Amino acid sequence: MISMVSSGTLQAATVITKTTQTLIGHEIPCGGYDKITLFFDYVNGDETTLVLQAHMLQATAGTEYQYMTWSATAGAKTMTKNTFSSTVTGSYYITFNIGGIEFIKFTQATADGTPTGTLAATYTMTS
Repeated sequence: MISMVSSGTLQAATVITKTTQTLIGHEIPCGGYDKITLFFDYVNGDETTLVLQAHMLQATAGTEYQYMTWSATAGAKTMTKNTFSSTVTGSYYITFNIGGIEFIKFTQATADGTPTGTLAATYTMTS
């Protein structure tokens, strides 16, 4: 079987938004791929925290399902909607399993402060 690889740019360095989660670039079609890695370069500004979220969709511009994890305690399972936060300038990556996912999108915002920092983001998908 031949592995497929696809990469793209979501956005060049752009000032992040305040408090309201805002789309980074565009929705990404995931059909046929197993994993996506989001690479991002964050330059911290006056804001104290960058907050990223991942949302899965079954159709473009459809219902968004925020990435979450499940935990179990004494047989009861509870969900946690996941966010990814950074307070330090740097280059980072996050990898997601996207088998069976049609589209994914990433959003960004600040938790507090006045946003002056920038965020650049790219991705690579593999099968």
